[in-house]
Amino acid sequence: MRTPREKLTMANHTSRNGATTTRGPGRWRCTRLATFTLATAVGVSGCDVLDELVAVDAPSRIVAEILEEPGNAATLMASVVGDFECAFAQYVSAVGATTQEFQYATGGFGWRSYDQRDFEPSGFNAAYVNSTCSTPQQGVIPGVYKTLSTARWQADHFTELLETWPAAEVPEREGFLARSAAFSGYSHLLLGEAMCSAAFDVGDELMPPQIFELAVARFNTAITGAQAQGDAATLNMARIGRARALISLGRHSEANSDAQQVPGGFVHNAGYSSISARRENNVFVVNHRTENVTPEEYFRTIGDPRVRLEDQGRDSPLGIPLFYQTKYPTASSPIPIARWEEAQLMIAEAELQAGNMAGAVAAINAVRTRPGVDLPPFESSSADEIREQLLFERQVELFLEGHALGDIHRYDLPLVPPPDTPYPTGGFYGGDRCIPMPDVERVNNPNVPSS
Repeated sequence: MRTPREKLTMANHTSRNGATTTRGPGRWRCTRLATFTLATAVGVSGCDVLDELVAVDAPSRIVAEILEEPGNAATLMASVVGDFECAFAQYVSAVGATTQEFQYATGGFGWRSYDQRDFEPSGFNAAYVNSTCSTPQQGVIPGVYKTLSTARWQADHFTELLETWPAAEVPEREGFLARSAAFSGYSHLLLGEAMCSAAFDVGDELMPPQIFELAVARFNTAITGAQAQGDAATLNMARIGRARALISLGRHSEANSDAQQVPGGFVHNAGYSSISARRENNVFVVNHRTENVTPEEYFRTIGDPRVRLEDQGRDSPLGIPLFYQTKYPTASSPIPIARWEEAQLMIAEAELQAGNMAGAVAAINAVRTRPGVDLPPFESSSADEIREQLLFERQVELFLEGHALGDIHRYDLPLVPPPDTPYPTGGFYGGDRCIPMPDVERVNNPNVPSS
């Protein structure tokens, strides 16, 4: 069986013919958003209550004062979910390109910054900053910082509103508080995994461990609230999210406890729709429709049934064989945010860290041998071999689900291709292991150093 180590040596791209190709007035600030995004709410909820609202000009934005009242709580909750789902799909695409799940297949410097791991914190090529769920770049070049920061702010702001509204005026108040905290937790979690640092609400510059602690706090709130409400979906989503953050903080035993409580078969999906561009599954769009990216050669030849690809029988303009991933075969395909298989692999990681080799192997095999996968069980008592298998399982099981960049940090994996390797279209691969805080944050936030 191919191990993750083999991937770490694959630096070249091969085409079908055998050739190798180797502080100002214009500031943007999440805390200054005066509106909630409603285009997502329409797609998520389909509520008739929105009909009159979306009949006006520029229906994607409605002034906050009109909406921020208890009677619109369900609409605002749908907006929180929708903003996260849009950000999440873009995040999965961006992480895929940065970590060689995807490789760059066409022209366009915004994509190249991800694939080359050479991030510009400002300017036209700073797609991770510039792209949002509302700009024309959506569906072409994914964003990370602004999209997730918006989702984070929406969730936290909705929580603030709920806490000021009388419970009698919002019957679903406690349930909404739990769900909003869960989505805020995931926004914090993903920012912690991707960014070198971040800042929230004109606050101090925070490093990933500090961001993970904020995620844990949000998940604590979500878990307590979901338990009180009997909301199993939010409860288990938050348990998996908290376990993921705790492992990144080195708190494996606590993470194991959370992951052990997730029931078999559980999955919490982000939902998508072809109703509008911002509601589409971005991973499908950038691979199938625009063909900006294609699965990297390692995954094209991996031979594991969990990595499902279709050969298109032709090359991209850059001479790279085009394959379509079929995990998300349509623009409406859901993307898992949290699922039981991820929980099992975190159990394996925690058991391995605790020296329980048998427990780690059992958790790995729970994933490998489950119905529908039916792979032969893995057998070993070697800590090194179990670690290698765990990394492999995460690569294939969680393929294109937004985990690979966090794994590079958590397991201190080498970058592939190595820094300074010649880049196929000129220049060299960079050594960025995380995405830098954008200049717009440094310039406009007085609590963040300028460099």
